[in-house]
Amino acid sequence: MPAKTIILTGANSEIGKAAAKHLANAGHVVILACRSREKAEQVRHEIGKNTIAAELDLASRRSIHEFTDWAHRELNRIDGLINNAADFNLSETERELTSDGFERIWFTNHLAPVLLTDRLMDYIIASPQGRIINISSKGLLARPFQTVDTEDPTFGNRHFTPAAAYYQSKMAQSIYTVWLAQQLTGTMATANCIRVTNVKIDINRFPDLPQGLKNLYTLKALFSITPEKMAETYAAAVLDPGFRNISGALISHSGKQVPFPAYAKDPLCIERVMSLTYRQLGIAPAVTFTGADDQSAPTGFR
Repeated sequence: MPAKTIILTGANSEIGKAAAKHLANAGHVVILACRSREKAEQVRHEIGKNTIAAELDLASRRSIHEFTDWAHRELNRIDGLINNAADFNLSETERELTSDGFERIWFTNHLAPVLLTDRLMDYIIASPQGRIINISSKGLLARPFQTVDTEDPTFGNRHFTPAAAYYQSKMAQSIYTVWLAQQLTGTMATANCIRVTNVKIDINRFPDLPQGLKNLYTLKALFSITPEKMAETYAAAVLDPGFRNISGALISHSGKQVPFPAYAKDPLCIERVMSLTYRQLGIAPAVTFTGADDQSAPTGFR
């Protein structure tokens, strides 16, 4: 398989780090896009060949712009984008705002991946078979009535909990994947979503986590898979020829296609969430599908 260039956000720990190792060891160039440049460099030194460290803070619009400008200057191609990074700290009790004034989890987990993908879309479309991988959570199965509050997605006038904010953002990413796959119709690029299951985490990364939650995570670890095992699905989704013609799919940790929640496929819900998304970002989509009556082709880039 020819070497690919793959951008991986949140590559410094857990699944992201394991996926970076897997992809680099398979001979592909991995851009380790991390909030901390120092941590990205640590992973680069640990993995060695085929890795490039880059700073990308998904809680900062400015950082996203700087990273994508750098990518256009320094990279010759982008064959894959894995939007792995996410913000989810159960020890928090109050919502926090980004420097741009958004609730941090909503921006980091949903608006930022959309903006990042949008600004790299020209390279992804130009790849012989560009692949965009978004990340959802199996935890949504325990929240069958989960929606995106399009009136107040940032919890300005409703009770905030990190879990409520996180699962709302993961539902939004599921919707984004369904919508994006449609926009990419007529191109060689695809968009799919991986439904991450329970994965063993390093509790020491969350020193402020209440003891009760630490005990819960210790119990969950007994029924969790390793980051390395989850990373295998990441690698398959972005590399495996079997996914070449698959777009708009939700992929389980075992690599099998599973159904999206009904809410994520509802055309009205998709329209509301994506209209909200681009309105908040203040941009138009980089590529839009015009439909069969208009030659079944994307309109092009803004």
